[in-house]
Amino acid sequence: MWVPAAIFGGFALLLVARLVQLQVIEHPVYAARARTELAGDTTIFARRGSILDRNGNVLATSVDTWDVYVNSRAWKDAGRANDASEALARALRGDPAQPRLEPGDIRQLVQQGQSIDVLVVRDLDYETGRLLMKDGIPGVILLPDTARVNPEGDTAASVLGFIGRDNVGLAGIESEHNDVLQGTPGKAIFERDTTGDPIPFGQYVASDPVPGKDVVLTIDRYLQRMVEQRLEQAMKEHRAKGGAIIVMDPSSGEILAMATSPGLKFSTLDLSDKKQTELLRNRAVTDLYEPGRVMKVVTASAALDQGVVTPDTGYVDNGVVYIYDIPIRNWDSNVYGPQTMTEVLQNSVNTGAVFMVEKLGQETFHRYLDAFGFGKPTGVDLNGESGGIIRRPADPDWSPVDLATQSFGQSISVTPIQMINAIATAINGGRLVRPHLAKALVAPDGKREDVTTEVRGQAISPATSATMRQMLKDVIDPAGRVHPGKPKEYTAGGKSGTANVPIPNGYDDRQVASFVGFAPFDDPKILVLVKLDENADMQTGTVAAGPIFSKLADDILHYLNVRPDAAKYVGAR
Repeated sequence: MWVPAAIFGGFALLLVARLVQLQVIEHPVYAARARTELAGDTTIFARRGSILDRNGNVLATSVDTWDVYVNSRAWKDAGRANDASEALARALRGDPAQPRLEPGDIRQLVQQGQSIDVLVVRDLDYETGRLLMKDGIPGVILLPDTARVNPEGDTAASVLGFIGRDNVGLAGIESEHNDVLQGTPGKAIFERDTTGDPIPFGQYVASDPVPGKDVVLTIDRYLQRMVEQRLEQAMKEHRAKGGAIIVMDPSSGEILAMATSPGLKFSTLDLSDKKQTELLRNRAVTDLYEPGRVMKVVTASAALDQGVVTPDTGYVDNGVVYIYDIPIRNWDSNVYGPQTMTEVLQNSVNTGAVFMVEKLGQETFHRYLDAFGFGKPTGVDLNGESGGIIRRPADPDWSPVDLATQSFGQSISVTPIQMINAIATAINGGRLVRPHLAKALVAPDGKREDVTTEVRGQAISPATSATMRQMLKDVIDPAGRVHPGKPKEYTAGGKSGTANVPIPNGYDDRQVASFVGFAPFDDPKILVLVKLDENADMQTGTVAAGPIFSKLADDILHYLNVRPDAAKYVGAR
């Protein structure tokens, strides 16, 4: 009797030991496996903050959508999969924005999926998703999501940028301010039955997503649309390959409009096309060019600030100056004879710029280049900004000729945002401000945080800046001549630039025509940079870009409700 009893007793001990092993010792392992089998989870993206223009108009926002998943285990039965895929295909046709999926396409997606829950459709229209949810199709799971839309179409696309499928900004403001816009995602956990379907009223644990903040831009949508249209018209008229127009408040650094071409367009964006990847960069902050004669504004500002010249300082131009036996001539090979420094700017005399830089000296001139922000990023809130290139004496290919040519915009490469920021410094009292596109951040509860003007340095004195404004006014309002860059209804100042495109060991016949101008003269409200790349008609910056500025100045200041100060009024008794 004891032998059978011992056998059964030993067997009972083995069972107990095994139960202890499974239910106590290895409990966490099997519990985790059970959770994997029975529970599904997904990330719930937070509502992304909107992007607004300075007047509160919506440029980019998020709308509620659904992501549609299919549980592959629920479709293992061929008959069930056929019926469910046909019902799902019919339901998805309720959203015309979605690509048409046939039942066979859906089944193939599910069969080839690498996970249990296979994503079939992303960003399904909200109402279509609600109807689909009521259908109760086996294995179909709908999870809430959001999609990005741009109510103004392609307006400011290169500034706004776009987001990826993981709700992360990939370009433009969407990328630069992603941490603010994105918010904090949440997490959802749901229980499934043995077929893989969600259990009605099953456990649902979620960490609620925290919505992102809205970003209010300095951009004005009306002005943005205006400059984009003007740039497109100018490129067609002058047969240019590209270009940029930037409108800035020179005192605060706020950018009112920024148009670039070629540029990103939401309506034609196709990331599968490798050629379109070049459109993702904003050329106003990434692309370098030699500014040409616009740089004389910086050279003159430095020379005035150092006291080595005045606006009336005399100089005799002989048409050529030699630097180590290298001839440097005027842009038009002309001989201007006796010139004041104001006339050097009016006639854009290269040799006069060399005259000023020789009085300054290399060390002092380069110190002013640094003070005006050249050679380093401006800090504008767009990704991919270039710092520019300045040849220095420490460079192996440096030559004293470089110092001379830098005085009139060669041997130095800048971005459009650097150039307009430097001219802003010359006319705003000498303050180097950080250009910016974000005006304010608005939290979901309505709390607003304004972006303040950041002053990065004092390049020249306020007195020198006032003198430069007057000299630049004299450039576009010369006695006895009509300048193409002079607005009709506002006093203004400005300077043109025409530079050939550099190639190894020289320059070719391609050119960049540009103009930078401000208005009104007494209290500049706007500063505008116009740049045309490789204009085939070979017109100079004065002729090609000047008229674009003059018309923009009149139209923009009208829109901003600035009273004209140069127009002729009809008097009344």
